[in-house]
Amino acid sequence: MRSTTTHKLIALMLVALTLAVIWLGERYNLNRDVTANRRHSLTTASHEVLNALTAPVEIIAVVGNDPVQHKGIDALLERYRELKPDITWRYLNPETDPGAARALEAAPGGELIIRSGSREQRLSSLSERSLTDAFARLALDAEHRVAFITGHGERSPLSPGNHDWQLLAENLARLGLQLDEQSLVSEPELDPSLALVVIAAPEGRYLPGEVQSIESYLNAGGNLLWLTERATHGDDSAGLERIADNLGIDTLAGIIIDAASQNLVDSPDFVVLDRLPAHPVNRSLASPVLLPQARAFEVTPLAGQDELPLLQTPATSWTETGPLEGAVTHEAELGEVAGPLIAGLTIERELPADSEPRPTQRFAVIGDADFAANMFLGNGDNRAFAENLFLWLVGSAEAMSFRPDTAPDASLSLDTRHILILSATALAGIPLVLLAGGLVYIGWRRRSGRVHEEVADEVDPGS
Repeated sequence: MRSTTTHKLIALMLVALTLAVIWLGERYNLNRDVTANRRHSLTTASHEVLNALTAPVEIIAVVGNDPVQHKGIDALLERYRELKPDITWRYLNPETDPGAARALEAAPGGELIIRSGSREQRLSSLSERSLTDAFARLALDAEHRVAFITGHGERSPLSPGNHDWQLLAENLARLGLQLDEQSLVSEPELDPSLALVVIAAPEGRYLPGEVQSIESYLNAGGNLLWLTERATHGDDSAGLERIADNLGIDTLAGIIIDAASQNLVDSPDFVVLDRLPAHPVNRSLASPVLLPQARAFEVTPLAGQDELPLLQTPATSWTETGPLEGAVTHEAELGEVAGPLIAGLTIERELPADSEPRPTQRFAVIGDADFAANMFLGNGDNRAFAENLFLWLVGSAEAMSFRPDTAPDASLSLDTRHILILSATALAGIPLVLLAGGLVYIGWRRRSGRVHEEVADEVDPGS
């Protein structure tokens, strides 16, 4: 009787303990990530960005009714909400509510619209890297003034024309960049506090006084984005030879033709770049960049500055100097230069630590201005590339500085000797061991059978 009572008490205690564990599990949530690179937790960079983002965040996921996709989005956003409880999100199905999707100007393939205050970011692919980058841009705490030089047929950030940049200017305004135009004739002095000056593919020549105004701004440590679709030297130039010489660049004759890109687009002078050089501007890009009628540069490294390629064409490209008629091929005898070609580059110069308004001076020179035009901005990752470029130039590279922690054993590097040893072990050693084991087992079974037969004969000798 005592034993039965003891068993009942133990059973009741186990049931009570199980119920207590279930209750605690429902009431409290305890997670511990024991992976080396904390792959199931947010990185340190994400923590820092969320700490800097003080305003509430609203996310609209414009996606179809896919439970698996919703589950993945929820799982990632929940990690962020654990650190920032005022992050909210909702789903909008463009198939059942196309009007609302059109009102948001959502991309046809779906996207995440992230809003904080008056600023907005959009993502076509979701990962911790892309989401943290978007939050970092939303967290920018200062307005950056950008001046577009005007008066020579440049692209305008205020005009809705096909070849102008109004759409990009609206996107950059959401990121904290204020774009405006300035004529160096009526306003010859560029404010040194400008975050960036843009020369957007001028069609006419600059006057000597205008060039001097730009040089004065650059000599004071100002940043420059120069987009050119014509020569930097000679009669066809815009009169900016001194600036080109100061940067060590020269435009190659002709426009870029890429044989590989011709299989993707109808125009032979459109270049599609899906493999971009390693650069902070390109780090978060996931789709190709389209360059219509781009020019290439010859770069001369200069002391005191660091040059990095930003846009580089493949070996299947060349500079075409002739008319685009019939079969267009590379003709070296005409001075056409074969790829890879640099269609865009950045330059950095270190300034004295106490320099105002910034300690680092940045330049970007691009052989095309159409990639960010209203009619081409929506192609591939053109918009993301243009936004990243402006953010990098104005010194907001931290908005693109996300770097995931890597596991110490994420890659395995073996020399030739170890590869041969592993190959021999896998292809010959292991099969031979298995074969030997099988033969030993067969021999053991045979010997065991004979022993049993002999024992049986001894027990029953008359059989």
